[in-house]
Parts: sequence; structure tokens; C-alpha cells
Amino acid sequence: MNKSLLKEINSLIKDLDKYDYILRVKYVIYVVSKILYDCKTYGVDILDKSFKFYKATPNFKLSVTNIFFEHKNFSINDAKAEEKVFNLISAHKQILNLENFRPAELYEKLLTSREKKSLGQVYTPLNIIHKMLSQLFEIKTIGKDTKILDPSCGGGYFLIEAFKKIRNHLRDVDDRYIIENMLYGIDIDDFSIFLTKAGLLFAGSCSDVNFNVFGLDYLTDSFNLGKFDIVVGNPPYVGHKNSSTEYKKALYEKYSDVFYDKADISYCFFKKSKDVLKQDGIISFITSRYFMEALYADRMRSYIKNNFNIISLFDFSGNKVFKDAMVSPALITLSNIGRNKDGFSYVKYNEDNTTEKFIYKQDKLKDAGWTILRDEDEQLFNRIDSISNICIQDICTIKQGIITGLDKAFIVDEKIIEKYDIENNLLKKWIKNSNISKSDIKYNNLYLLYTNIIDCEQNYPNAIKYLSAYKSKLQNRRECIKGYRKWYELQWGRIQSDFENPKIVFPFKASGNNFYYDEKEYFCSADVYLMNNFSGKMTLNYFLSYLNSDIFEFYFKCHAKKVGNNIYEYYPNKLSNVKIFLPQENTQQNISDLGKISIEIFLKKVFNITEEEVNNIIYKYVNKG
Repeated sequence: MNKSLLKEINSLIKDLDKYDYILRVKYVIYVVSKILYDCKTYGVDILDKSFKFYKATPNFKLSVTNIFFEHKNFSINDAKAEEKVFNLISAHKQILNLENFRPAELYEKLLTSREKKSLGQVYTPLNIIHKMLSQLFEIKTIGKDTKILDPSCGGGYFLIEAFKKIRNHLRDVDDRYIIENMLYGIDIDDFSIFLTKAGLLFAGSCSDVNFNVFGLDYLTDSFNLGKFDIVVGNPPYVGHKNSSTEYKKALYEKYSDVFYDKADISYCFFKKSKDVLKQDGIISFITSRYFMEALYADRMRSYIKNNFNIISLFDFSGNKVFKDAMVSPALITLSNIGRNKDGFSYVKYNEDNTTEKFIYKQDKLKDAGWTILRDEDEQLFNRIDSISNICIQDICTIKQGIITGLDKAFIVDEKIIEKYDIENNLLKKWIKNSNISKSDIKYNNLYLLYTNIIDCEQNYPNAIKYLSAYKSKLQNRRECIKGYRKWYELQWGRIQSDFENPKIVFPFKASGNNFYYDEKEYFCSADVYLMNNFSGKMTLNYFLSYLNSDIFEFYFKCHAKKVGNNIYEYYPNKLSNVKIFLPQENTQQNISDLGKISIEIFLKKVFNITEEEVNNIIYKYVNKG
């Protein structure tokens, strides 16, 4: 849609300020769609008439018998607003492109990032949709009996583009037949149902269609729409924290093959889609890539491996595809016919816009995590893994940093300390993720008020006076409401001695291994983890050098969870189970005394790594920043 028209529509939405913002947006899109649909049906000449004539003419009222009547709940019947929309469209009628108008695209442009996040709505880019559908139409023979389902149809993008491809593919089939017999959509959101139907109307050349687009919960509602040749779409990525206890309980009962504990709801879409798929059917989903490594995705990985033939996996490898979402996706295509013994096509998108493509054996996938590597990388990884002799969890413990519950209150600088004369024994040097590298900690003179040591408010009057400005917010923290914490205490203060004693600290998310040995009693935030309780059979300097070595960085990143462009997650559940090689204690000490070069030379010898492997394989993975 033209930018100036879009700007004017935005202005009109702001003027309807007596209504909720989302309601305003939906209403304006409803009105815009109705007027444009009338233009498509009766010709744009209707815009030359007055709004009063448009509203009074019986022909134009016919449109209320179709989807605009069915979804009239989105109308707030504001005649002045409708007239303004009509006049806006009339002023821009020369640039209208009715066949390519997608109401969902307008919705997407009118919503801010905050609203999209609150609604949980992320729309798949058209280039990705075309890629997925092109692959499906190459694999699957498309005929008049083909049935395609999008189980979370959102704005209808997948179904609209599928409609266009079918129309080009089957020249002897009319638009009405395709919409009424070949395309099916399900969504839990009523407005998504409207957007999908309206989008199909604009794409096609028929009206008053009997749509197969239903307002249902795909995972929990009962329905019988028959079996499908293709299930395609973008299942909602919803973490366990964003679902009610009752809803999760229902999913646990129905989808225990893939869903348990802190698993993601999107996993259930794979199981449900298997149930509604024809014997030779195909699923193609774009979903979060985290299922390949996530702790609670092991059942999901097992289910896919044992119940499908994996045709292809496009891994965006931390690169962002969705404009307003932090999640990095993967595009997986699955056939319902058996297991793939020959291997599937794996395509990895790198940070430098290059791609790697190779065939990987499905039988080699492990339920504990999918480590998908080229043959030469995999051979080196397996060599290191087989020779490594102890897990990190057997030689130390890993703990998370402090959650204050309100950093604005508890993290102070020297100006605040001086102004309020805050009691000195409460002040602890404070660091975050970004302060840590393997060579040092860049301390920026911030302090944590470690209020958990306050025995009585009267004994710390200055700190209490300062915190009183935040008292109402602090009292509203969940733990305070439940009576677990006093209003001035940290939400999760952890054990004080863990921070005051020597420890190894490292960022939760980083582009490379950054483990630092801290002897300055830094207290750290929740985006920092620490290692302590070290085993007596391990030399600390050896362990620290090992963790920061290029060889260990390669080994860890091969099966680490990649969460962004060159950003990896150093999550304790993953790191604790990673193995290292621990030699005799005297050998550890000798290596430690010689520094970084020595550890690299030693590990190359232990794992029989050649210079060629270092240059051609290991350095591809290592952050040299």
C-alpha cells in the first residue's frame, strides 16, 4: 500500500482514541477491505460518487451477505470514520492494486512491534513462503483432489500464495473450486480468520465463497476435515511460561510423544499434523530452530526421526528471518512415508551470507541433540568426544547470577551512593554479561545493594530511605506478594559466598568462549553464570585454559544452541554435560605454567589434530574478536 495512504490511515486510527488501539486497527482494516472489495466487485468508479451515495446504493449493500456480514463484530459503526476511509481511498484510487491487496499486510504494517509481541503474531516473509511452496509443488503431484492445510493460518499468506500457484498449475480449474475444495485454514484468532478469507477473495475472481477456514484450536478442539496431502505453515512458537496450567495439562495428555515439562507448544503441531496427514502426505513448517538442541525437545527430535522421512532441513543458524521476532528459524520438510535411510538435504545459512549444503544421514541424528556437521567436521568432533574423559559437571558446579527483580532499584552508581550515604557493607561490585571477556572484566563502577543481609530496616536507614521510592513496585513482585521475600530483599539473591569466593564467570550468551577467573568478589546478574566447587583432581589454571582454547570452542559450538547471528547460548544444562580431557595432575600443572600456546599444542597432540584441521575446520568456528 502507498506510504502516504498508509500514513493517513494511521492518522485516522489515532483519531479514534476512545477505543482500544487494536480494536481501532481491526475496524479500519475491516472498513478498508470492504470498500476495496466493493471496488473490485463493482469497479473503482464507485469512488467517484459521494460516500452518502455509496452507503445508500443497494448494489453495494450486497457485500454484507458475505464475509463482511459474517465478521461484522469488527465494525464499530462509526459513520464519520467510514466516510474518512472512503475519501482517503478515493483520493488514492489511481494507485490501487486490488488483486495484490492483502488485508493482513496492512494489519502487519499498522501494528507496532509492541502490539505484535503482545498478540504473539509473526508473519512469514513472502520469499520464505514461495521457497516452501515451490519445494512442495516439486515433490508432490498437485491435482484437483489435492488438499492443503495451514493449521495456524494467521493472515492467510500461505493459503493465498498456494491458491496462486495452484491456479497457475491447474489451468482447467476455476478459482471457486480451488478455494472451496483444495485450501483449508485453521486459526484460534477470529480476526486471522477474517484476514485469510478476505485475502483469498482479493486474490481470486469469485465472491460469496464457501471457505474452509475455521476458528478452532488446532491442538485441542475436535474436528473432522478428512486427511490432507500437504500441511504447511508457521506454527506459533509459544514457551511454557506463556500458557495456562490447564492448557498445558491438556497438551500433556494429548501430545506426550512430543510435549512435556518446559517443551514448546509448536512441537504439538508436528504430532497433530501427522495425525491428519494422508499416508503419502508431506509437512513443511518454518519453526524455531531451537528444537534441534533444546533440552525439552528430545521427545520431539525422537518423534521426527522415528516417524517421518526428513526430506530437507534449512537451518538459518541464528540469522533472523522474521522482522519483529528474536527467534531464529529452521525450515523442515517431512514425508509421511517411513524413515529416510539415504539421507536428507541440509542447508546451513552462515553469518557471511554464504550457505553450506550437504546430505546427512537421518539415522545419525541423536535424541539428545541434532549435531549436523559435514563429514570432516563430524569426524573431528567425534574424535575429540571419544577421547575426552570427564564431564564438566563432574569437576565443578554451575550456578546462575542474581535476579534482583528490579535492577533500577538495586543497581546504583557512585553518585547515588554518595547522595544517600548508603551503608557500605551492602555494596557489592556488579557486573553483567557484556563486562566479561576471557582476558579481563571491564568493571564500570556499578554496585549491587545486597539487601538480603539486612536484619532490621532500622539498622540500614539510608538504604531503606533510597529504596522506598521503589517500594510499591518492589512489593508487587511475585515473591513479595506470596510472602517469600520482604519488600526490600532481592528476588533471587543466591548464596553470598558463591560470589565472594574465587570463581570462574562467563556470559550466558556470547559469540565465543569467554571464561574468566574472578578473585575480586564480583556479584553478577542473571545473564552471567559462575563455576565453583572445583574438584581436587583438577588444576584450576589448566581447566580455565582448556575452556578458553580454540579446540574446546570448536567442540562446544558443534552442539551448542545458536540463538542469534554468531551468538551461542552457554546454558548450564548443555555445558555441564560437555566433556573435556583431564590428564594426570602433574601434567595439568606443567601445561598451565606455559600458558595458552601450550594448551593448544597439548590438545592437538591429545586429539591427533593436524594443522590443516585447525586452519580449515576449527578456525571456522572460533570467535577471533
